[in-house]
Amino acid sequence: MSKKTNTETLQQDKRILSRRLLGGEISEKDMQSFLRKIPDVAENAEEITIDEDEAV
Repeated sequence: MSKKTNTETLQQDKRILSRRLLGGEISEKDMQSFLRKIPDVAENAEEITIDEDEAV
């Protein structure tokens, strides 16, 4: 992954966006606009099960 792509990914990180919103760097309107632009990739998720007995 290139540094540019990594920087772009970090700018979209939920925690960073929340911090920028709380710090006044972006508005709620900006946040909503951003959220409408990102694709829904829920179908790419894979469900996993963790057996607590084996996790320890």
